[in-house]
Amino acid sequence: MLNRGTAIAAENSENVVNFRVVRKNNYPYIFIWVVYYAWVIVFTTWWTASPLLDRVYGVGIRNILHSVNLISSAVFVFVIKKEWYTWTAKIGSVFTLVGMAGFLFFKNDFPVLSVSSAAITGIFLGCVNISILIPFVFVLNNTEKFYAVVGSNILINILSIIKDSTESSFVPGVSGALFSFVMLAAGLVAVLYFKEDSELFENNESVVMPSRVYMTLVINCVFAVLCKGIAKGMLNSAATTSSMPVMNIYYLGGLVGCILYFTVYKRTQKAIHLAWNITFGSITMGFLCFSFISHIEVLTAAFSIFIGIGSTIGMINMYYILGVIGKKYNSFRYVRLSILFIGICGGLAGVLLGNLIYEVDVFNLSVISSLISAGIMIVFLMMSPILTRTYYSDEWADDSQKIEIDNDHMSMFKKYSLSKRETEVCKLLLEGYTLRQISAIISIAYPTVNTYCTSLYRKLKINSRTELFVLFKDYPIKNKPH
Repeated sequence: MLNRGTAIAAENSENVVNFRVVRKNNYPYIFIWVVYYAWVIVFTTWWTASPLLDRVYGVGIRNILHSVNLISSAVFVFVIKKEWYTWTAKIGSVFTLVGMAGFLFFKNDFPVLSVSSAAITGIFLGCVNISILIPFVFVLNNTEKFYAVVGSNILINILSIIKDSTESSFVPGVSGALFSFVMLAAGLVAVLYFKEDSELFENNESVVMPSRVYMTLVINCVFAVLCKGIAKGMLNSAATTSSMPVMNIYYLGGLVGCILYFTVYKRTQKAIHLAWNITFGSITMGFLCFSFISHIEVLTAAFSIFIGIGSTIGMINMYYILGVIGKKYNSFRYVRLSILFIGICGGLAGVLLGNLIYEVDVFNLSVISSLISAGIMIVFLMMSPILTRTYYSDEWADDSQKIEIDNDHMSMFKKYSLSKRETEVCKLLLEGYTLRQISAIISIAYPTVNTYCTSLYRKLKINSRTELFVLFKDYPIKNKPH
């Protein structure tokens, strides 16, 4: 029998935060995600644009780069195939560097050519985004994904603090624009080390994904609108009216968020659910603080910290979930829908609402923020039972705590030539659900579920659920009936 210390050591060795399982051949994918993704967020998005200072590219160019980038990503995710990612990454990188070089060359003397170059850069940023997203989802294990998203957000917050604390440069004697270009080039060098993964091309069969998993897309969209849109608009308003260094406090909150996220995965079970609770709880507290900053200025610091924590944890969780679910079910369809929800539904809508809020006077913002925070709390409380059931019971949530996705048990269904729907019904039967419960879970009529059950019993050459349990005795059953 294992003693307590041995048991804890064994548990920690399988935990996703175990850095020792990061593979050297995947360093290029991790490196480009950390450096390139940080560059995109720090230098080209409205999310990190300061209302007080036009750093490097200015707010106008940032709006162009951000909007075109989001739209381009949503287009390229439907154009690029998984097996193309090595070449599209290289082609997109070349045109991105050319576009950015053109922008820097023309920006002082030829405004039209400068804006055109920025638009071209935004288009090919979308191509690079999808090309690095494919290996992030389908090649990296969970630990590598975890350190990629946490590492990039640490770098984002550090660079943002430096950017908003210096006059014109990151490094003494080097302009911000030149530093930005060098950082972009350094990040994109990693595409030269991209290699085709034969397993990625050979295994194109998707695993049946429960329909309830798509709820994560809604949560991602809500996060993008509330945290990266409305909350950022309020942050910009606070930065222009307060004597406090609001933006730097916000980024310090982001660093705290990175530490909290790591700790949650290191020390707790069901970490994804807890991370979302911290995200929406922090943002709600931030909204409440903002309602009173016109009367109590010290609450501005609390507002900035809470928004920084919530925005960072939510951003990390959003991309980590995308990576885990995409690989768990080998579903490029889920990845495509995620980009639509994150980029178009959440990203663009959030930017528009955030800019609108920024233009409103502080009193109206206080009233609006109070209503929004109350609404968030009510909606979140109403959704909590559903979220708990989704995150606590689904296999992908269990896998998110582990080093690697575990789909080995899915191969046991393949030899029986079950359809996707029959496989889904079979899994739910093994988990102890009744036919009527299955009907509700997968949203199909009870007679149809009964038909699938009869069909899969015929293919399996069995006549009862007892025989089903015997046949799949090695299947990891979580809710097996007594």
